[in-house]
Amino acid sequence: MANLEGNILESLKNDRLIREGHIAYSSGRHSAALLDTDHLTTNPVAVGHMSYAIAKHFFTDHIQTVASPSLEGAALAIWVGHFLDPVARVVPAAMTADGPAVPRQLDDLIVDRRVILIDDLIVSGDLIRPLLQSVEAHGGEVIGIAALWNVGEPELAGHPVFGLLNTVYDVWPQADCPLCATGEPAIDAGY
Repeated sequence: MANLEGNILESLKNDRLIREGHIAYSSGRHSAALLDTDHLTTNPVAVGHMSYAIAKHFFTDHIQTVASPSLEGAALAIWVGHFLDPVARVVPAAMTADGPAVPRQLDDLIVDRRVILIDDLIVSGDLIRPLLQSVEAHGGEVIGIAALWNVGEPELAGHPVFGLLNTVYDVWPQADCPLCATGEPAIDAGY
């Protein structure tokens, strides 16, 4: 499993891209950390290091395409695709009435391909699920789902979700939160 190297984690903390504390997410889950995805995506060095760590998690899976449901995820997907070996193609989703989907003009990058789905942050999975269904409907094989941070369920549609920061910080259902058990008040993450 790819982990976030200590020097990268320290750099994220020093740049205040990760803040520690008792954090409550809209998914109903709690953690001891908050990732500032708005500012993170403006830092190419941090995104590059984190993308490499995500790509490393999938190095032996022979990924051919990286697909993403959001603009922020598409930027991350480009980096992850670049670091895979061989380099993977990138498919940014088109927004449809049913949610993010494979764009008609790029379906050749999905059909009979090994695909990972990437987003910067997964809270509920509401963006990843429709894209996953679209990839499968277009004949792609979803090998995995990944994000910088997964504060939602650990599995979506039968696929485990790899969250890079989840290798450092646990995310718990509120009922199982050890920080709640100590009485420490939770701060609303805002997402």
